[in-house]
Amino acid sequence: MSIIWSLLLVICIIFSCISSDPSVVIDSITSSSKNAIENVLVIASMLIFWSGIFNILSNTSTLSKLSKKIYNIFSFLFKKDEVSEKSKEYISLNIASNILGVGNAATINSLNGIEEMQKTNKHKEKLNKSMAVFIALNTASMQIIPTSMISLRALYNSQNPEKIIIPVIVISFVSLVVSLISVNLLWRKNE
Repeated sequence: MSIIWSLLLVICIIFSCISSDPSVVIDSITSSSKNAIENVLVIASMLIFWSGIFNILSNTSTLSKLSKKIYNIFSFLFKKDEVSEKSKEYISLNIASNILGVGNAATINSLNGIEEMQKTNKHKEKLNKSMAVFIALNTASMQIIPTSMISLRALYNSQNPEKIIIPVIVISFVSLVVSLISVNLLWRKNE
């Protein structure tokens, strides 16, 4: 695959140099590189900040209290015998990260949550329903404060970077409902 991407890149650069001024191509490459590094720094700084907050919380009793409250809201989605106390904590952290719009920080919690759920899984070679629901929750990721997108919009000098909050809430809620309904319908069909 890397050969194909490298070949496409070389062809694009050659075609751009032939069809226009080579200095335009070089300027475009350097400005794109600068933009990519700025994007990475913005996203990485937010990821580091929220990971640090979650790490601090994990060393206090606040995290366990918060986890119980968050999990209680979503507990009806999971089967009690398929979810351990540790996986409840990871599920709650994942949901909290997604609600805050920090999906990158949610990734590690989702991986740890699935790993913990696998320990209680009776059929090790396939997912149980709670694992499928958790994957749907993580993928649809209900967001109330799309922090990453607001930061990127602010980076690119948007007039109102926070103006996407209402559309993101609506779309993420709809995608969450559709994904949970889909998991339940498909699970019933395959039982």
